[in-house]
Order: sequence, then structure tokens, then C-alpha cells
Amino acid sequence: MSKIRVFETFSGIGAQNKALKNANIDYEVVATSDWFINAILAYDAIHCERKSIKVPSYEKQLEYLNKFTFSNDSVKPYKDITRLGKSEIEKLYIANKRTKNLGSITEIHASDVPDHDLLTYSFPCQDLSTGGLTKGMKKGSGTRSGLLWEIERILNELNEEGRLPKYLLMENVKAILAPSNEKDFKMWKKFLKSLGYENEEMVLSGIYFGVPQDRARCFMVSKLGEKPNVKSKLKGTLYPEKDIKKFLRTDYSNEVYKQEADEAQLPRTESRERMWNTNKRDINKLTYFNTITCNMDRQNNAGMILYDGPKGNSYRLLTTREAFLLMGFSEKDYENVKELGLSYRKTIKLAGNSIVVPVLEAIFKAMFEGE
Repeated sequence: MSKIRVFETFSGIGAQNKALKNANIDYEVVATSDWFINAILAYDAIHCERKSIKVPSYEKQLEYLNKFTFSNDSVKPYKDITRLGKSEIEKLYIANKRTKNLGSITEIHASDVPDHDLLTYSFPCQDLSTGGLTKGMKKGSGTRSGLLWEIERILNELNEEGRLPKYLLMENVKAILAPSNEKDFKMWKKFLKSLGYENEEMVLSGIYFGVPQDRARCFMVSKLGEKPNVKSKLKGTLYPEKDIKKFLRTDYSNEVYKQEADEAQLPRTESRERMWNTNKRDINKLTYFNTITCNMDRQNNAGMILYDGPKGNSYRLLTTREAFLLMGFSEKDYENVKELGLSYRKTIKLAGNSIVVPVLEAIFKAMFEGE
């Protein structure tokens, strides 16, 4: 293939896009799919050139945007986008256009989707784990994780048109392999096989790919008509851990880093003391953090370090900058997102919902070797 054409569903902030670029693969994202407004804006900020596009009248912007269903929290639909205000609506219009966003996966049909060689799908994980009360991904269940079956619908439609992509790449929590989800996952793989795909699943963590974050995730590569043989190629791509200090920003003489650390500081409360005792980190070359999540201010967070800030001598969470770096994004990527002016919680949510970029890089290199 001279150029890999990519349809990035559940696109978030575009970890797949970033990984393909870092891997020096000739590719083009022909379409994305997401309904979360902050993610669409962040994707645009990170990946899209700042060239201006023709912006129509406010009324025409609304006419275009009202064709889609958006969410302000990634959980429920936003019923009236006019509440965003005119300036934010214009930003969303521009971002939606530049990211080639087709909107919510529930509203997309094959006829909307350009020809592509790779479809990526990192569908919501919340209902697969105990944190989501193990509601599961059963077909027709209506759970967020059940959105997987929208991909089934789209692939069936693409198959009817004779336009199935050669490659599929799935990413989700490793709980997808748990006994509670085993039946549904087997059903999914059986469906893919009925279309002619051969599947190869693997559990990989960022800690083995140069990022000191132990974020174990299940990936599955599917290739039309032949085995992907990705795992065997990955054996030679495992990297030693990098020093956590390359990812932390603890030079508080830098006013920007100090301000970000202040934002991440927590007061000493009884519940936070328990959280500290579970998650505290001594910083050295062997230090790694646990999985960065959407909400770091809870018992099972990625890690906490001592910090003497405006709330006294206590501790802090990872800053939003550090979280982006530990997901494999660059300082420039973070700075572009920072310009959106989102709160700590909203910015951490974008990082926590993403994928460790270097893991994807290794997978893509193995997938497209010799293509």
C-alpha cells in the first residue's frame, strides 16, 4: 500500500494518529469519529494544521453542527449546543471540519465513510471492569462498552459494499479477557472471522515500550485473509524503562511548572492520607506510575509525590503536562491542548481516555512491515 488510509473511530485525542506519525508510516486519516466536544477540540489542537478554513455565518454553523450528536462530558448527549456560546460553537465547527469527524459512532453508516485500509476502534471501557459494575459489552445491552457492536454494523455495511478495510486494530482494558466478558469477546472474534479476518490478541503495557507507566491493555490486530503475525515481530521491539525524571517536571523555579504543580496539589485530609499511603512514590530511576485514569483524585490513582505548595507541605498528583508525557505525547502537543483553557480534571480525563503512543508505534511498525 502506497499510503495507509485510516478511519479512527472512538478517536479521542488521536493516539493512533500520533503513533503513525512517530513511526514514519505513510498514512492519511480520512475520517474520525467522536462525540466528546473536548476530545474533538484537543484532536484538532494536536494534529491539525492551523490553516484557516472558511467559516460561514453562525446560523450555517449551527445548521451543520446540529446534524451531529455531541456530548459535553462523554457520557450523555448535549441537548442544546447553543449553550456553548458563539465563540465556542465556531471553534467546534472548525475542529469538526478539520478533524474530518463523522460524529457519534451510532449515527455513522458505511456510505458516510471514505475508503480506508485501517479501522481503529478503542471503544469505551467503563462497563468491562469492576469500576463500571461489570455491566459488560453484551450486544443490545445499551452499555457504553456495548458500542462495540456499532462497529459490527458498520463492518457489515462495508462488507455489503465490498469495501472492508484490510486491517482492524482494537484497544481496550485487559478486563475484556475476564470470564465475565469472555462470551461476548468470543462472539466478536467469531463475527470478524466470518468476514474473513484473522485475529491476534495481546496484552501490552507502556512500561515495556519506554514509558514508565504500567498501563496494561488488550490489543487485537485483525487482518483480512491472513494472519497478522504481529506478536512475533514485537519481541524485538521491547525497550528498557526510561528514567521517570524525563517525564516529571519538578523544576519549580520554572513558573509554568510551579503553577501546574500547584494545580495538582491536594490538601491533607483523612481520605487523601489513605490515598497517599497507597500511591506515594519515591522518585528514582526505577520509579514507574500505575495507570493514568480519568479521575486521579481517588484511591487507586497513578501515583503521588511530595510537594510543598500553597496548601502546605503535602503531596500532589501528576500534573496535566506530566500525564500527557506519560501517554507518549510531546510537550508541543500538550501546549496546544493547554491553549483550550480546560480545567485540571477535564485535561486529565483526555489523557486518561487515551492510549500509550509508543505501544501503538510498535504495533503499527509490526503491522505494516513489508507492506
